[in-house]
Amino acid sequence: SNSTYQANLLLLSSTLPNKAVSNTTSLFATATTGDALDIVYALALCRGDTTDASDCESCVAAAFPDAQQICPYNKDATLYYDACMLRFSNHNFLLANSTEDQKSWITLRNNLNFTIGGDSAKHLLLMRLNSTAQAAANSSRRFITSRLGVDLVPTTVYCLMQCTPDLTPDDCAAC
Repeated sequence: SNSTYQANLLLLSSTLPNKAVSNTTSLFATATTGDALDIVYALALCRGDTTDASDCESCVAAAFPDAQQICPYNKDATLYYDACMLRFSNHNFLLANSTEDQKSWITLRNNLNFTIGGDSAKHLLLMRLNSTAQAAANSSRRFITSRLGVDLVPTTVYCLMQCTPDLTPDDCAAC
């Protein structure tokens, strides 16, 4: 509270939402502010099918105070919302050759307590996930949605995959 780091975070919270929407093709932005121990690295990404820039901007803007409320005094936070994601840290996760554990970039959501029975259903689901990942990697926005609806699976499974658009197709597919 009242630290130089928090002041830098406040500065980013006033500039990054607009920077993300100013890139209308990707609704993605990174930024850095501060020096040495008080440096803040940040990344904002709106969902790939977002068509309303103001929704994107408000989502990113809301994520900054939410992160400080949910994770008080943490210098590293990542928030995922339906419309956007925000990450900030005092460590440079923006480096292309960052050795950071990439698992922190993967979010799995299961809204329906979905369970799978049988090898055929598992195989179909894995095929859908792999094909969706490959399609996302090959799309210009690194974003795609798909669905799987077959008799072997008790409900339709919806899939959304998105990488940051600065990744190469190979890096996105690997993730």
